[in-house]
Formats: sequence, C-alpha cells, structure tokens
Amino acid sequence: MSSQCTVQGKTAWPELLGQYVDKAVSIIQKENPTLRPVVLNISQDVPDPDPVDCTRVLIFINDNKQVALVPIVR
Repeated sequence: MSSQCTVQGKTAWPELLGQYVDKAVSIIQKENPTLRPVVLNISQDVPDPDPVDCTRVLIFINDNKQVALVPIVR
C-alpha cells in the first residue's frame, strides 16, 4: 500500500535504525513537531495500522527498545 501523504519535511528516518526508542522519538519530534510518533514492538502481533494517518510516524522497536525498522510516516 503506498502512502498518499503530503508532509512538509522528512517522512523517513533510516539513520535511526538501532537507536534507542527515546532518542528516536526525541529526534523525530525535534525535526518535525507536527508529527506524532507511535511506538510498536516488532515481536508482537500488530494489526495493519489503517487508515493512513499523515501525522503519524510508526516506530517499530525490538525487545531491547531499539529501532528495528526505518521509522516512516504512515
């Protein structure tokens, strides 16, 4: 499913892979305060986050609270 979001600024943060979640959330909020980070554990069964919300950044973390996938607006 492709996102149809029009967001000012960044929409993905590949540089945050492996960072701890608190630092990742802080960086995303600093770089674009209009976005709302949503943290999800990658090891848990997570339903597909529908519908697309152009103000939401999904941050998937592992059990060590490190970013496991590139955070994206979706």
